[in-house]
Amino acid sequence: MRKSLIVLAAITAMSGHVCANEVADFYKGKTLTVYIGYGPGGGYDLYARTLARHIVKHIPGNPQALPSNMPGASSMTLGNFLAKIAPKDGTAFGAVNSALLFDPLFAGKNSKAQFTGPDMTMIGNLTSSASVLVAWHTSGIKTLDDVREKGITIAATSPSGDTYLLPLSIKNILGLDKLKMVIGYPGTREAALALERGEVSGRVWDMEGIKAARPDWLRDNKINLVAQLAPKKMPEVPPDVPLVRDSVPDEEDRRVLDVIFLSTVIARPYVAPPGIPEDRKKALRAAFMSTVADAEFLSEISKVQLTIDAMSGDEMEQLIKDSYNLPPRTVEKVRKALTSF
Repeated sequence: MRKSLIVLAAITAMSGHVCANEVADFYKGKTLTVYIGYGPGGGYDLYARTLARHIVKHIPGNPQALPSNMPGASSMTLGNFLAKIAPKDGTAFGAVNSALLFDPLFAGKNSKAQFTGPDMTMIGNLTSSASVLVAWHTSGIKTLDDVREKGITIAATSPSGDTYLLPLSIKNILGLDKLKMVIGYPGTREAALALERGEVSGRVWDMEGIKAARPDWLRDNKINLVAQLAPKKMPEVPPDVPLVRDSVPDEEDRRVLDVIFLSTVIARPYVAPPGIPEDRKKALRAAFMSTVADAEFLSEISKVQLTIDAMSGDEMEQLIKDSYNLPPRTVEKVRKALTSF
């Protein structure tokens, strides 16, 4: 019996070694394309390019990395490309808006996604998001009551992204009739310029993105932090900035907001096409988790004032599956909260 166990262990070890060699043989000399669902210069771009430089060190075979921007419709363009066109061999994955993974569930038949969240291969998530509603300092808006009384105009990218969906949810649930959104800004840079020029008076953005792309806004008090759009208070946000959910009297409405705000928990997700080979999926997931513990990667991330609070691909996969198994009543209420009237 003991001899049989030893033989079995040896066979298992050899099998793992063969798989590792097969993965290394596949990636050797290849190029790993890391797609970015937004244009250059914003938080998605900074995170993804930094990840691309370091993750290849941890992939067997050490492929070359090629970051490639594919902006459009809050990364819906990239999501559909990954789902339907990109190679399914493990040589492509991308950074998408986290709301995209929930869009088929929450938008229902109105979704433009050619996939559902569970269809995609989850590689990993770099951080949770301290999403905040910000108002330009000259607007005089400092609280949600100010939003109710004075109104605010928010720059957004498209109806499928969190820059639109998060403020839409609080508009509907809190009855903020004077909150308006202007869509069509290609990405972070254009929306930030619109705020600086006075074209709009507010924006929903994550604290990491603000610190990386517009640190002077915080340093020079150019923006007011009105509220946090998250299930719980985040350490990156000053503690005196209230949670939106604390202004919602109805418990069921608070639960609906928490579901919508799930997109802030996986704020920088990386996904690959469906159906990539299992051994390469495991290799990419392992490389991702090795990268987020890599001292050189972390040093570079800290220099651009970004934060890491990683989630594994396995954890992401389970969270997405659980979301798609929510009770129909909850899904219906979420869809209502995300409907433009």
